[in-house]
This record gives sequence, C-alpha cells and structure tokens, in this order.
Amino acid sequence: MTEHPYFPPPLHNMPSIWRKKSQLVMTKQAVLPYRCIKCNAPADTLLRRNLRWHHPLLYVLIAGGVLFYVILALVLSKNATVNIGLCKAHASARKRDFAIMWGLVVLSVFLFYVSVATDEMSLLLVGAAVLLGGVIYGLVRTRLVAPRKIDDNLVWLEGVNKNYLDELPEWRDAA
Repeated sequence: MTEHPYFPPPLHNMPSIWRKKSQLVMTKQAVLPYRCIKCNAPADTLLRRNLRWHHPLLYVLIAGGVLFYVILALVLSKNATVNIGLCKAHASARKRDFAIMWGLVVLSVFLFYVSVATDEMSLLLVGAAVLLGGVIYGLVRTRLVAPRKIDDNLVWLEGVNKNYLDELPEWRDAA
C-alpha cells in the first residue's frame, strides 16, 4: 500500500483496514482515514458510531416472542465503536434529514391531538401514516454505514463509497 496523506500509519507495518468487494473490513482498533465515508472528499466532521451486530438467524426468534428475541440479541450481539468522517455536504444533508424526520414526528403528534380534539378518526390514520413515514425516512436517510458482521477482532461495514474503498488494500482472508 502506498503512503497517503489521509491514512494513519499502520501499526507494526501491517494494514488494519481493507476492502472486500463493496465492504470495508477493519480491526476494532483501526483508525479510519480522515475522508468522507460517503464521497471520499476530505472530512470536516468525525462521528462516533457505536455499532451492534448479531447473527441474522436470531431474527427467527421474533416468532417466539419479541422479549425473548431482544434478550438473546442483547446477550449474543457483538459491539464495535467506529469514528466515521463526513464532508460538509454529507454532514449538512444528514442534519437536514434529521430535521425532516423530527418534523414528521411532530406533525404526527399534532395530527393525533387534532384527531382527538375534533373527534375526526381519519386524522388518526393520517397521523399514524406520517409517524411511520417519518421513522422509516429517518432510519433510511440518516444511517451512515451498516455492520455486515462483527466478531471479536474485525468489523465488516457496508455503505462505504467505492472510491473510498478503492484506496484500501484487498482483504485476503486466511480461511
């Protein structure tokens, strides 16, 4: 790997960040390049993300009861903390998306209130739809990266810009 001004020096001359197709693979202790994870421009902001992942097979347990699933998911999940860089444009777009999400939530609460005050039940359904839409909008638009897998040492992330990934060495799994 050639030297790059935004990459921290690797520990013990070994890289700690790689790419595997469209995923970023990193050690839990790795420091990501000070670049925007969405467009690869120089970063202006660092966001600390606490990521949690469990095996997708655990979702089957929801059929047995949500509480049972939640308890097992909390016990069996793996965690990682990652500092993600964002450029000004993506940081402001994220703030805008948060504002839109909270605006929709506040609008839904207002519609619930008006529905009860005027005894107009159709507004209750509209309020529920606006609330659901706001939550879905927020989940989709404000998520920066998603953990594909986390184990005791490594983190696999999705949602990273291709140009950002192209500057990383290819992951060579020992398995």
